Amino acid sequence: MLKINCNKFLLALAKSGMTTTELKIKSGVGRNTISKVMNNEANVRPTIAGRLAKALDVDVEEIVYIKEN
Repeated sequence: MLKINCNKFLLALAKSGMTTTELKIKSGVGRNTISKVMNNEANVRPTIAGRLAKALDVDVEEIVYIKEN
């Protein structure tokens, strides 16, 4: 599971100019999941993180927390 960086996610969403409804349609990710991500309440599967990043036209690394060893 991946943790989405809420602030970076919201910044990417703002830059995209999309509404959450448009993001839902473009990404295929449910509104409930998007809401939880926006409120920093959810860890998501890598596929969901990838779909959100693709819909926002950013690299997935830009919206997830990355643990460095």
